[in-house]
Amino acid sequence: MRSCPFCGKPIGFTLNRCPYCREAIPTGGAVAKKVNSVQTFEGRKYLRRGFLYSLLAGIIYFFAGGYSGMNIPVPIPDLVPHVLTPLLFLAGLGMMLYGGFLYLRA
Repeated sequence: MRSCPFCGKPIGFTLNRCPYCREAIPTGGAVAKKVNSVQTFEGRKYLRRGFLYSLLAGIIYFFAGGYSGMNIPVPIPDLVPHVLTPLLFLAGLGMMLYGGFLYLRA
């Protein structure tokens, strides 16, 4: 015997519907499919976020490094284009790799 997940009354293992509340009892395969879809969603989320960080690092490097024709009204310290934007790019690349790993594992 097992308990119904909806009403909590005991039912047999072979039943697909609860005789008391008439709800369909989910099988084990549906639960595994839901877990895989959650892992796939997490992988895609990290992929998107990592791509966004890498793109943001490229844009910051373009403007802070002086490669654009625009003059930025605020002076940018040398630490930003030489250290911080490569770190942001590498962090985004790491997130993309981790997201790809989660996506392929799901």
